[in-house]
Amino acid sequence: MKSDILFLHAPSVYDFRKRSIMFGPVSDLVPSTPIFEMYPIGFSILSEYLERFGYKARVVNIALWMLKEKRFDPEKFISRLSSPLVFGIDLHWLPHAHGSLELAKILKKYHPHTPILFGGFSSTYFHEELIKYPEVDFVLKGDSTEEPLRMLIESLKKGSKDFSHIPNLSWKDSSGAVHSNPIEYVPDSLEHINLDYSHVMRSVVRYRDLTSYIPFINWWEYPIVAALSCRGCTKNCATCGGSSFTFQNFYGRERIAMRPPELLARDVIRITNYMRSPIFILGDLRQGGEGYARIFLKSLKDAKVTNEVALEFFTPPPPGFFKVVSDSLPNWSLEISLETHDEVLRERFGKASFTHDELVISLKAAFKYGCKRADIYFMTGIPGQTKKSVLETVDYCKNLYEELGGDSRLIVFISPMAPFLDPGSRAFENPSRFGYKLLCKTLKDHHEALLLPSWKYIMNYESETLPQDELVEATYESALGLNKVKSRYGAISASRARIIEKRIVQAREVMKRIDEIMEKYFGERELALEELRLEMKKHSISTVCDKRELEWKTSYFSRFKVGRILAMLLSKGW
Repeated sequence: MKSDILFLHAPSVYDFRKRSIMFGPVSDLVPSTPIFEMYPIGFSILSEYLERFGYKARVVNIALWMLKEKRFDPEKFISRLSSPLVFGIDLHWLPHAHGSLELAKILKKYHPHTPILFGGFSSTYFHEELIKYPEVDFVLKGDSTEEPLRMLIESLKKGSKDFSHIPNLSWKDSSGAVHSNPIEYVPDSLEHINLDYSHVMRSVVRYRDLTSYIPFINWWEYPIVAALSCRGCTKNCATCGGSSFTFQNFYGRERIAMRPPELLARDVIRITNYMRSPIFILGDLRQGGEGYARIFLKSLKDAKVTNEVALEFFTPPPPGFFKVVSDSLPNWSLEISLETHDEVLRERFGKASFTHDELVISLKAAFKYGCKRADIYFMTGIPGQTKKSVLETVDYCKNLYEELGGDSRLIVFISPMAPFLDPGSRAFENPSRFGYKLLCKTLKDHHEALLLPSWKYIMNYESETLPQDELVEATYESALGLNKVKSRYGAISASRARIIEKRIVQAREVMKRIDEIMEKYFGERELALEELRLEMKKHSISTVCDKRELEWKTSYFSRFKVGRILAMLLSKGW
């Protein structure tokens, strides 16, 4: 079936199957692999919005097809596609700087008369550079593009060549001249969107393509889904491209836009109609105020939601809040990104100002009120951090376990801020203020950096207080320490801890061998890297931790309500 727009998701590095790259632990704390095969949630939201107006939208996850099927030939697949009105490619986070542009070149090769549209945070930041690429015809800017995209498709359908009336759009006219329409479509609420997974299920049947709609390679083994609470942010983390600073200065958003709590609850309830899988709430509910969070939780209580629900917090909630959560949800977990144990560095980072005692009080209350697990995240490479500070994280976490009575529901993680400082973040815009030196500045710089042989060389920054060699060593060494701490307190089994320790040790050795190879002449270097390719691939997944540590304990065989799914497909059609 021909679509009006065909969304395509590229791997981070287009020809990753042939390249010798040690991606390292850059994706260990997310469900996807280092090629970041998880397509953006925006594809589903945009598709549903367009179909309300009678337009057909299809998603093709090129990254997952390439990862899943060794014989899959993306160029041959693309050559056989029926041309839509427009192709849409996401360049949201910068690790896709290589794959997205290479995919666009292939699309233009086989579909020269079909325009190619880019969107996402990185597309917005680099729109002036991006629109100059010959294979790029349009860039939609900002965090919300539902209505501008509808207007663009409507104009293309009418054969219009003038797009000056479409907000948020950068475009080329027939002479090749570039135009940049201002970002004026910035909704102050998320009432207009629907994250409806039944729409995704119908699309699978309509296009007979299950693979493209699977979020990540192991999703069938662990089918977690998400609900979106907001666009924008109230926090100002120095290195984040989704911070308040970045939204205000580059995406046109002055204040956070919340999904109305009743509608967010409806999104969750819709998921429970078809799945018993864990549900992750994206964004801290309390950004909308305590009243917002209470309305959302009461709605879930009234609906008797029994799925595991994971709540994200930017700061430790007060004890009374967890009583409300417990009264509303029988199965719930939480996660907090501390970034660092050092309260001075954390406050300077811009995440939040809170004390260790406040964290302990909050976590004790969470466990008292039935929290199934609390994931606490730390990061290496933040401004002002030293190797000594990173390694102190291990003793900090050991003491935290002790203060919580050795509770194994506490799970601690650490990973590097890699590969990139986010464009548009405070640190990217003013690196010297935060003790950084930028090694890549343009989109082209990042496109080329992604082909370097290890995550140490790919990084677009170097810290004055934690040079790259020290950052690599501190990351692996602190991961070794946390692995032992988690095993000691029963957060992971002793057997799993031994496997992880072995992998970390091996990963460090591979990194050292890459450094040695980089001292060779180019021709000799390429041959040596190729010989090491399988080892590099092997040690780019589950190194600083086992990815299974991220999973909640749920029963696989009861996660899908097959009868209800079939009934929905038969009643609504596709």
